[in-house]
Amino acid sequence: MSIYQELLRQGHDATESFVDVVRRDHSAVVTLNEPQRLNVLSAPLVVQAKAALVELAADPEIRTVVLTGAGRGFSAGADLE
Repeated sequence: MSIYQELLRQGHDATESFVDVVRRDHSAVVTLNEPQRLNVLSAPLVVQAKAALVELAADPEIRTVVLTGAGRGFSAGADLE
């Protein structure tokens, strides 16, 4: 079972987006977007971030990727709950 399938089995909402990707010319900005929790690295956020980065890595037009966090901090770290 994939991590994605396991998250769905646990009741996580597959339509909820924790990562935003904006492409412009040969660059992309990937934003961790759960500022109310200081962009804590929860399982759904990590799955979505990895998927975005894998997709961007495979795109020959993208030369630069900026990884940032929404709100007042990049990330509080791992979600221990």
